[in-house]
Amino acid sequence: MKRIEFYRELLVAAPEEAEAILKRWWCEAMLDTAPGGDRLTLASLNGTLPTMDVITAIERRRSAGLPVE
Repeated sequence: MKRIEFYRELLVAAPEEAEAILKRWWCEAMLDTAPGGDRLTLASLNGTLPTMDVITAIERRRSAGLPVE
């Protein structure tokens, strides 16, 4: 069913919207396959998902040796 929704949305989108649609559906697919993905989705919808500011996220990536762009 989700596959039909994806194709329907992508086929009616303007070319400049296609990238955003693909990214959103890719994120949804990754959440569907992630352990605890249902918990993350529910927490996000309920507004209880833990968040952090951008500076903290950048510092964590740097300390882990990950790129920051």
